[in-house]
Amino acid sequence: MGFRGLIALCAVLLAASLPASAHRLNETYVYFTVTDSSLSGRIEARLEDLDGLVGLDADGDGQATPEEFEAQAAAVLSRFADRLTLQDEGTDHPVVFTDHTFLPTPQGIFVQMNFDVPTMAQPPEGVTVLYRSPFQDTDPGHLGYGLIENNTRTGIENNEGHIAVIFKADAPAQWLSLVGDPPWTVFVEFVVHGIWHIWLGFDHVVFLVALLLPAVLRADNRRWLPVEDFRDAFFNVLKIVTAFTLSHSVTLTLAGLGIVTLPVSLVEAVIALSIIVVAVMNFFPTMHRYTLAVVLVFGLFHGFGFANVLAPLGVQPSAKVIGLAAFNIGVELGQVAIVIVLFPILFALRRLAVYPLVATQLASVVFILLAAVWFVERSSGIFWRLHQQLLAAWT
Repeated sequence: MGFRGLIALCAVLLAASLPASAHRLNETYVYFTVTDSSLSGRIEARLEDLDGLVGLDADGDGQATPEEFEAQAAAVLSRFADRLTLQDEGTDHPVVFTDHTFLPTPQGIFVQMNFDVPTMAQPPEGVTVLYRSPFQDTDPGHLGYGLIENNTRTGIENNEGHIAVIFKADAPAQWLSLVGDPPWTVFVEFVVHGIWHIWLGFDHVVFLVALLLPAVLRADNRRWLPVEDFRDAFFNVLKIVTAFTLSHSVTLTLAGLGIVTLPVSLVEAVIALSIIVVAVMNFFPTMHRYTLAVVLVFGLFHGFGFANVLAPLGVQPSAKVIGLAAFNIGVELGQVAIVIVLFPILFALRRLAVYPLVATQLASVVFILLAAVWFVERSSGIFWRLHQQLLAAWT
């Protein structure tokens, strides 16, 4: 494959694992709505990008507006009209644009160009979607994402996160199942989602690292000493990882199945608090007798955090258990990979005289400061809503 090919593959996997609802730069989105008797959808593109495509900025102020788009809507839609075609058993089914709306996002205004597929009165089990984004004419790196937003056949509703296909300049034709992905495909996709989430979930990684740093040490009369052999250190790590796995798996399952849910802001704030607690414990060796209890308690909230990421990924209800199990396996694989890389390094460094100072104090100070910022950011919404509720009750 080569180094460049490996990097490209990782980039595609990373893109497929991220929620499309973020509406990132340099991307377009093709959403589909499937019923037993119709197939429709929309293309979403950033207004600023469309300006660069056809020149919407009529007054020359450097910023395209929805009003300026309206003036050239026909020209824009014509650029997309022959770029999106559906094929079924060798028959082309062109899309017909019906209207358009605007969607404000932090990345700018996106134009939603709605379409129907009038020649496909009864959608088949799957279609080949041919999408050549006009942006790819000048930017081969531009990506288009295909998502099934609603599907009455599989029970998917308002999905904006689970990407079904990726349209690249050198691969514009993609097969799209309209009856749901096969179980094995769902399993693999959600394992990838889980791996990337633990790797990109910086707060979860910091929590794990804060636990691992003193795992190659032992408490002796209120001070840290290196463990004597690999087996003792490995057993410490095994206990910590197992406790964390068991704890977060419980709440990930409960939340993923809709049995128990907690407010996202509360969960994220407690996750930040968990880092602060573990980092503070690293200053006091005798407190590490409570490590497993702390991991079990806070692991429950990390599980809710994993579930919040899983929730918008849009797996069909019939495959929900498979997706949940695969996501959890992916999280564990990502976590094990971190331990495999980090643990031997920590074990090799444990006898250095400066290791206890660096690992249990300096690093912990950094973790505390970082987590404190997260806690303030994440809890501010909670306190604001509480203030509003108390104010409303008082008045």
